[in-house]
Amino acid sequence: MRLTLHYLTISYLHIFFLQYTWYLYLLTCHLYYMSSSLVSIIIPCYNRENYVSDAVNSALRQTYSDIEIIVVDDGSTDTSVAVLRRFGDKIKLIEQKNSGVNAARNVGFKVSKGEFIIFLDSDDWLSDDIVEKHIEATKKWPSVSIYCTDSVFIDASGKEGELTRCNWPDEPDCPLSLFLLNPPPFPACELYRSSVVKNYDGYDESMRAFADSDLRLRIMLSGATFVRTEGGYAAYRPVENSITKNSLRLHKYAVILTKKLYQYTDNNTELDALLTERLLRHRMRWWNSILSFHTSLKPSSIVKFSWHLYRVLRVDPGYIWFILKDKPWTMDRARQF
Repeated sequence: MRLTLHYLTISYLHIFFLQYTWYLYLLTCHLYYMSSSLVSIIIPCYNRENYVSDAVNSALRQTYSDIEIIVVDDGSTDTSVAVLRRFGDKIKLIEQKNSGVNAARNVGFKVSKGEFIIFLDSDDWLSDDIVEKHIEATKKWPSVSIYCTDSVFIDASGKEGELTRCNWPDEPDCPLSLFLLNPPPFPACELYRSSVVKNYDGYDESMRAFADSDLRLRIMLSGATFVRTEGGYAAYRPVENSITKNSLRLHKYAVILTKKLYQYTDNNTELDALLTERLLRHRMRWWNSILSFHTSLKPSSIVKFSWHLYRVLRVDPGYIWFILKDKPWTMDRARQF
């Protein structure tokens, strides 16, 4: 009888120990995955009275609670500030004289306290779970510098289109050709580590377009890794006065950025070849969208071709060499950025 009780006691203690160990393991996992990292959502705003509340509300609706929302009004002349003041202490509102979107982003970043950063344009918005999904990705891939999720485009009526899957790698990687030869995601899709943005001094305020690509590619060329976030999305809404609608300015800064990146080649023949191809693809875009429609010998076409060639040569003097050397009319039209 005593022997039986002895064995029963040992068995119960063994079961209790196993259960305790299992619960302790589950608790440790829970605390690890639920440990809170502050995420700063930075929203630059200039004359977006009709849209900025959508951006702010999407940040406020996040299923992940440990966030701060910083809105930097860049000298708006409409009622944007009045709209923003209605949110009260739910947001941190900073007002400054008009200095450009990149200056506004940098101001917001300097006052932010988050371990992670999302730059949300004032005419775009976030899905309710995007921050939560990003944070899950940071737990899974803690060494990654930038995480990127999927996107949707918004039509003129405000309706969301089909989900576009992010083409970033599903595991941490840094494929040069992917980032240099394909259109970039728009900023709201990405989650940056604050320490990484700080190391690269934030946005280059001299870049009036492609500033997000400039920051991302500088980080990329340092050897950092990137990964796609599974779940969540950001919504992009093209609106009036959007920089993406100014094709000549886009071309100008696309060329400036590509030439700026050549300083990183350092006898890297692969990178040099990719940058040369990137520049060609940018130039092909101008050809396909503008010049290719005016190649006939009709007087009106000659005048229009000459005018648009003059315009692009003012911002890209090397374009004439591209026409003479690469003969864009013989190239595949799909070979564009």
